[in-house]
Amino acid sequence: MARRTVFLMPVYNPARDVLLRTVDSLLGQTEAADIVIVDDGSLQPVSEVLGSREGIIVLRLARNGGITAALNYGLEHIVSLGYEYVARMDCGDISAPERVAKQQAYMDSHPATDLVGAFADIVDERGNHLFFEGTPGGRAAIGRKLYDNAAFKHPTFFFRTACVRKFGVYSADYPHAEDYEFMRRLFERGEIDCLHDVLLVYEKNADGISSRNRRTQLRSRLRVQLGYFQPAKPAAYAGVVRSLVTLLVPARIWTRLSRLYWDRQDKRVAVNSLPM
Repeated sequence: MARRTVFLMPVYNPARDVLLRTVDSLLGQTEAADIVIVDDGSLQPVSEVLGSREGIIVLRLARNGGITAALNYGLEHIVSLGYEYVARMDCGDISAPERVAKQQAYMDSHPATDLVGAFADIVDERGNHLFFEGTPGGRAAIGRKLYDNAAFKHPTFFFRTACVRKFGVYSADYPHAEDYEFMRRLFERGEIDCLHDVLLVYEKNADGISSRNRRTQLRSRLRVQLGYFQPAKPAAYAGVVRSLVTLLVPARIWTRLSRLYWDRQDKRVAVNSLPM
C-alpha cells in the first residue's frame, strides 16, 4: 500500500450523477488517496452504480444502520489496512484538487495534531455561494466555537488513524451529532486545528440528512454540550442556551440567522479559495 491517506465516505441510495461528481473530485487529487465507500444497505448496491474504478474499495452493509455505524465500519477496515490518515467526505460535496496535499502536508509538519479541518464553501442546490464556514485562529478560537457548535464541517475532517486507537471511534450515543462529539473529544484529549484554505464545496440541501433530522441533531448537540460542560466558562452556558433557542425557532428562520452570522464572519476573515 503506497498511499498514506484514504477517503472515508458513507452513502445510502445515492443518485448516480451526484455520486460520480463527488468521486471524480476525489480521484482528481494532486496527492493521490485511496477511497473507501461504505454502502449503508442501499437498495441498489453502490458497486453497481460506480462500476469498476481503480483505487476505490466499496464495503457493503447488509442493512441500513445509519451514518455512525457506517463510519465506524469503514474506520475499522481502514485501521486494519494500516493507512496513516483518514479524510472524511460526504456524497454530494466536492473536494478541492489540493485538499489531500495541503492537509497531509500540514499533519506531517505538525506531528502533535490529531485532526485538522478546513474552510468550506457553502452553496445552495444550484451551486450559488452562500457563505464560507470554518474557524480560524488556532486552538483558542476553536475551543470557543466548540462551546456553541462544530468548528468546521465534518467532510473537512482529516485525522490520524492513530487517534482512532487512542480516542476511539464515533460514538453512537449522539445521533446526527457524532461529528460534534468526536471533535469535542479530540479537542479535550488531543490537538485539533483548522486550515484557512477553502478545501471543500458543501451543498446545503433541504433534503440532506442534517435538515431531515434537525431536531434529533439539536437534542444530540445539547447532550454533547452538557456532557462536556465547564461550569466556570460563560461560553458553555451561552452554547446551551443557543441550542435550546434553536430547538424553538423554525428551521427556515434559523437558516437565515445562520447565514447572517457566517456572512459577517466572511467579512472579518480572509480565506484562501481554491479553484474547484
